[in-house]
Amino acid sequence: MVCSAAVLSSSLALSLLRHSSSPSQSFVLSPLSLNSALSIVHDGAIGNTQKELTNLLLNGCTPADVTNHYSSLTLSLPSNNNTGVSFKSANRFYVDDSITLKNDYQKHVENKYKVKVQSLKLGNKADAAKEMNKFVEEATNGMIKDLIKADGIPDEAKSILINAIHFLGTWKNSFDKKKTRKGNFHGATGDKEVEFMNNNAHFNISRTEIGVTLVLPYENDAFRFFLVMPREERNLDNLRNEMTGEKLQSLLKNTYSREVQLSLPKFSLSSDLDGVKVLQNLGVNNIFSNTADFTKISNSKTRLKVSEIQHKAVIEVDEKGTVAAAATSIGFNKCSAIEVVIINRPFLFGILNKDEILFIGQFV
Repeated sequence: MVCSAAVLSSSLALSLLRHSSSPSQSFVLSPLSLNSALSIVHDGAIGNTQKELTNLLLNGCTPADVTNHYSSLTLSLPSNNNTGVSFKSANRFYVDDSITLKNDYQKHVENKYKVKVQSLKLGNKADAAKEMNKFVEEATNGMIKDLIKADGIPDEAKSILINAIHFLGTWKNSFDKKKTRKGNFHGATGDKEVEFMNNNAHFNISRTEIGVTLVLPYENDAFRFFLVMPREERNLDNLRNEMTGEKLQSLLKNTYSREVQLSLPKFSLSSDLDGVKVLQNLGVNNIFSNTADFTKISNSKTRLKVSEIQHKAVIEVDEKGTVAAAATSIGFNKCSAIEVVIINRPFLFGILNKDEILFIGQFV
């Protein structure tokens, strides 16, 4: 079997969105952040514990496919803003001072995922939370604060894995602030006034029976911002339920470049999700049970299991570009006729690195 990683990871991104939010709420999450952390855990699992994670992360593929896919993603992301996109991803494995990681596993995650392992007294909850939140805040340039709550650290906690990412992307075709105007957005719960950014430029676009698909480039043409606004007679709930990874990838590949008169909401979102609940709804249970097998991770006599997964994502879209935990951009060729596109109804959006969804969300 050929492992179609882009299609499979797109399907997972859509599933995560469906199980994390209702169609009536604006929401954003980073599949990259969540899946990178899970792949690190995956590589330390054995037997059915690993099998459940393999099937979640790349259904039908092998454990080696999972490692290679998410490792290559982690290692390939740009770390500076020389190309118009700055992407900072940091993995930190906090280990209670009562246990140690196996050398082979520690070397593996350091090399494959740039993980830094740090010993910490997790029993001293206030200090431990302070240290971990300092790391997250610095790694996300202050956008995410207080991810770890002291009273949320279990008494029996032996390790906490954190993935923190920060993205800054500049539009290839920036919006003029002087042209930003207030207008009505026909939201899921009624009309509301929002600021619309306006631009005449070449964008990749298509109109299908599903709705309007639009792709906006960043200066680094490996990254793109996309959105799908369903047709007026449909709604976001229909779109969420019917969309698959294969359909989404097909929509994006079948856009074409033309001159567009675009009105796009200026927005910022911050969302939290309970990863345990979401993953259990997606059929992952073993990693949370007393039968979990993570013997590749540690020599500890105490069996390890995952007790909690906290995920928080933030995105800001304005005239200059996007600030988030991932980004995307593509170049465009000149085309003739001008098409008017007003994004004034609920839409699905995301940020891509080539064909990989780094962020996905909805604005309603």
